[in-house]
Amino acid sequence: MGWNTSALFVRDVSAADAVAVLAPATQDPGDAPVGADEATSGLADGVLFAAEAGGWAQVWDPSMELAPACDPPGTALTVVFSSVTSSYAFTLFADGEVVRELVFVDGEPVVDTGTPLPVEESVEVPSWGPDEDFLWSVIEAVTGAGYQETQQFHRWHRR
Repeated sequence: MGWNTSALFVRDVSAADAVAVLAPATQDPGDAPVGADEATSGLADGVLFAAEAGGWAQVWDPSMELAPACDPPGTALTVVFSSVTSSYAFTLFADGEVVRELVFVDGEPVVDTGTPLPVEESVEVPSWGPDEDFLWSVIEAVTGAGYQETQQFHRWHRR
């Protein structure tokens, strides 16, 4: 099974502020936190999953509509995992400006702007092209944390 989701990572903001970058949403205090597996692969419609760790807020957007189209302030990273279409992408922002954008479809780059990140050269890419492991390497290099199975996320319901 592949990944089909997107996410926004923003440095030095709260989870609530990062959610607000994507959409008006509210957190129901009665909702129990969910684990990383559900948050990063959830198929819930109209729900975002947010957490904070290591100075970064992360918001997982299963709709794949909001994170790829956002214009975050400050230092931020957006990622798109779409194994269904064999598409993988990331955009890195510094001071609210795009400094690196890379989009692969069927293993071929269709968008490649900005200076490559050092991690891009150090990741072993399979013969079929960049995939989930590539994106997780980028996330870890930028934010300092990769997939954290024990991370808990709160649901935010889009209004």
